[in-house]
Amino acid sequence: MALKATFLLCAFLAFGSAAIRQPRDLADQAREELEALESIVQGRIFAAHDDLNNILTDFRTNSANVATEGTISIQQESQTVDQQLQAIKDLAHVANVDISACTNIREHTLNRLPDRLVRELNVCVTGIDIQAASLVGDGRYLVDIVYNKVRNLEFQLNRCRDDLLCIAPLLTEIELDKVRLPQNVDTEVLATSSLLTTLRLSVESCSSSHVAQYVTEAFGILGDIQACADRLIGN
Repeated sequence: MALKATFLLCAFLAFGSAAIRQPRDLADQAREELEALESIVQGRIFAAHDDLNNILTDFRTNSANVATEGTISIQQESQTVDQQLQAIKDLAHVANVDISACTNIREHTLNRLPDRLVRELNVCVTGIDIQAASLVGDGRYLVDIVYNKVRNLEFQLNRCRDDLLCIAPLLTEIELDKVRLPQNVDTEVLATSSLLTTLRLSVESCSSSHVAQYVTEAFGILGDIQACADRLIGN
């Protein structure tokens, strides 16, 4: 009888020890998993920062290329205008007609037009580059705050202490967040990239609109010079 009582007491103590140790083991496991989650999320955030920096660098490189191409287009159109203006002058010279009244103010305006529109083009592109940098800054912030979820889980886990019923669902959530939080980071990077891809169209518009503006204004002035010269030569 005494032997049986001793056995039951030992069994009870062993069970009690296991019951006490189990929540602690689960808490330790949860903390280990939380540390693993923290490492995963931090690593993805650091990588996301690199991705966002590369996205912005690519955007700025494209902007610079577009601005250069627009500048070259304006310069090429300007050369065409200069050639046509010279042809008008040559015709007047052959006719021995002074067309300075036709060219004085207009030619000065023509000469200043390319530089003015190139400056405006670059200001336009620079403004969009600033918008792009702001969007990347917003994306970086949204990426960074994903880490707040890790801190929140840490806070909840500390409040659980050794409460098994409190720890168990947190452990499940930590495991799920190993997949979800990196995906959230990737989603923010992708969203920022998409916004900058759309913004590239605005950069293209800066170039094309200023080239078109130069053509419209320059050939309009040239047409006025031609009409004026025709009247003088015709007389």
